Amino acid sequence: MSIRQYLQQLFLKRRIKKSGLEFPVYDKIHGVKSSDRQGALAQSSEGDELQIVHVPLKNFPHNAYVYSIPLNRVLGYLERETAEKLLYVFKENYCLDGEIVKITGGEPYTYFGCKIFIFPTTDLLADTEDFSHLYGE
Repeated sequence: MSIRQYLQQLFLKRRIKKSGLEFPVYDKIHGVKSSDRQGALAQSSEGDELQIVHVPLKNFPHNAYVYSIPLNRVLGYLERETAEKLLYVFKENYCLDGEIVKITGGEPYTYFGCKIFIFPTTDLLADTEDFSHLYGE
């Protein structure tokens, strides 16, 4: 391990501690009420792999979408507080691994929900990458 890698790991650990996050982060997905996301959740299973991708929007610079690897679809987004903490720790354009812990809802409830784990593995994405296809804008 180079000195640079060591220092990066050290700073990452300090930011994680300062943010108050404990990995794996347990959270629920928001923005799941649309019909396409409900369909994706209905097809999802516990243990499915996820990617949590930071995609800043005009009014939501902390925005992080939850993307299903097996379905190749967005399931929803992270709650604001969690997304802000992850942005503080991993900086812009992060991409973290995750996993579906539990699919909630369905009959007799009105819609499906989802609880997830987020792992601290990161792969910084290129700034030039266009993610507009993920959120339909």
